[in-house]
Amino acid sequence: MDKKQKKKSLEEMIEVVLFRIPKEIEAMRFYKSAAEKSTDEAARELFENLAAQEKGHEAELRRILNDLKNQLNELKKEE
Repeated sequence: MDKKQKKKSLEEMIEVVLFRIPKEIEAMRFYKSAAEKSTDEAARELFENLAAQEKGHEAELRRILNDLKNQLNELKKEE
């Protein structure tokens, strides 16, 4: 893959990650809300667990985003 293709690929991956982060936040808020509304302890625990997983997904996506941006910046420096 040449530098131009790699740059385009990194830009596309960044775009996808930027699209997904708000979705993870939205899902986390949904599960937190469901946990707060739940009267059943098992259901509340399930929703809290799911919210925590979504928060973890968001954190991982942000880490990936930073890595992709760093790769893209390094590639641009080489131009």
